Amino acid sequence: MRAIVTILCMMLVFSLSGCGATTDGDQVALPTSATNSVVDAVGAELEIPESGDVSIASVYAVSVPFIVALDLSDQVVAINYKSKFWADNVEGLANAGSVGRGIVDLELLAEYDPDVLIHRTGDPRTLEAVSALNVPVMCIRAENYEEILSTLDMMGRYFHAEARAEEVKDWMDSKFDKIAQIVETIPQDERLSAIVLGNEVGVVAGGDMLQSWMVQQAGGISLASDIIETGNENEGLPTAWTNIGVESVFDMDPDVIFCTSSTVLNYSVEELLESQTWSEMKAVKDRRVLQIPAKWDAWDLPGVNCTLGTMWMLHSMYPEYFSAEELQAEIDDYYTFMFGRTFDREYIGYELTPREE
Repeated sequence: MRAIVTILCMMLVFSLSGCGATTDGDQVALPTSATNSVVDAVGAELEIPESGDVSIASVYAVSVPFIVALDLSDQVVAINYKSKFWADNVEGLANAGSVGRGIVDLELLAEYDPDVLIHRTGDPRTLEAVSALNVPVMCIRAENYEEILSTLDMMGRYFHAEARAEEVKDWMDSKFDKIAQIVETIPQDERLSAIVLGNEVGVVAGGDMLQSWMVQQAGGISLASDIIETGNENEGLPTAWTNIGVESVFDMDPDVIFCTSSTVLNYSVEELLESQTWSEMKAVKDRRVLQIPAKWDAWDLPGVNCTLGTMWMLHSMYPEYFSAEELQAEIDDYYTFMFGRTFDREYIGYELTPREE
């Protein structure tokens, strides 16, 4: 009986989701919000445009890798990117203007009048101000792999780029499957502990951040995986980099110290390696203090490029299991997939082996 009732209910749903009849016999389309809208990272529902050819603006640099990956660059009217690399190699970004860097310039936004603004979570004031200009806002968050995939899904549907989104997700899955297969061959007693430093020496990527997840995927033991800080400024959302202080970093004494490339550092790798204060740390003694590449294209910025950052971490910690030649092949594959070409190592700015004494 339950099965019969279920079938009848499904038939009713299907019949209502198509067309409805008016009193004069004409057929009219009924709303289908489940298929005609997407839900962004703050739970807001956005109606999917009839055409994917909508103009885009953003002050959030994390949006750039997603825009490029989904081939949406030609639709960008104003953007904020981390480095000139993106503008030099993506024509649509090179021609784009700006409505601010991190903070929205409402006057400029009104002048550009984009069809949608891609923004970060945790900024309700901006959402309210931009909504007053009748510009839809799509909030994205990509601090772990699941959020990266869901962002690709959401943007793929909204911009009618579902096929490309699936292609990108499949490509990423295949790369992380390969990483996992390599990591499985590394004995547990050879696994190295690691942390990722932020823009200051006492600031680390906690367990809620992509960089900490990357360390774990690369076979490292993330010593900061249990550090999750919640701040009021983000209305209960986990904050990004966490200031635990230099003494706590010393107490962790990791085998490897990775330094982010997604923001400007107020220190240098060389300073840490030559510092008397840091000289007793294992990572410093073994010359395993390394900045995540790259000079012009941050490999730990949330997005498709985190595959490269994870592979580079794997090579840096375990070069005997993942060689320089294997990593170079993956680097070339990434840039071909994303940009349709490869780049010289010197131009991108990366090394393929850990720093030697």
